[in-house]
Amino acid sequence: MEKLRLIKRGAESNIYEGYFLGIHAIFKQRIKKSYRNPELDHKINHERTILEAKIIYTALKNDVNVPAVLFIDPNNYLLVIEYIEGKIVKDLINANSSVQSLSKIGERIGELTGKLHSIGIAHGDLTTNNLILSSINNDIFIIDFGLSRRTQDEEDLATDFHVFLRSLESIHSDFKDIIYNSFVEGYRTIMGGKTDEILELVKDIRMRGRYIEERRKNRSGNE
Repeated sequence: MEKLRLIKRGAESNIYEGYFLGIHAIFKQRIKKSYRNPELDHKINHERTILEAKIIYTALKNDVNVPAVLFIDPNNYLLVIEYIEGKIVKDLINANSSVQSLSKIGERIGELTGKLHSIGIAHGDLTTNNLILSSINNDIFIIDFGLSRRTQDEEDLATDFHVFLRSLESIHSDFKDIIYNSFVEGYRTIMGGKTDEILELVKDIRMRGRYIEERRKNRSGNE
């Protein structure tokens, strides 16, 4: 294992870039939490490291574009995965205003999300920062499964929609409708009629969010 380069420092883990047995790789090291009981902290990080690796492997086995797992050391909370050469979709969208290209991007993300959901996996952090257009095969890959879970709960699936839509609204507001509408249609090709049920739940989630935001504003206004 060659020298690693820190590329992201997060609240839950640090991300390094390097090589593993000659393969360009990402090293994800979960962080110990000093405020937690040491035994509990070890249990949580150990289990989350294993779960993330298993979810990525399940997705890969079911033809979802995700990085391959190269190595796992749960006792040290380390996960080594394939490095995907390419461009982050966030940057790709910001550099591209072609309606056709943006529709194609949205549709492909929807298809991949549908594939994930069809095998009972919710990503948990589906933003344009966690999607990469591979320079090798010109296809989109989903990355960072640190918040992912196995689930059959439709609200968990709807939350992926909500998070993705929120990322479009905050970062790509000019292209939100083009991308999101194409995302829904791509998702529908995989999930069929269940798509409409998910969309209804998305509306509920967003209404709840607006209600909470309004209540916060009213409280601050009365103080």
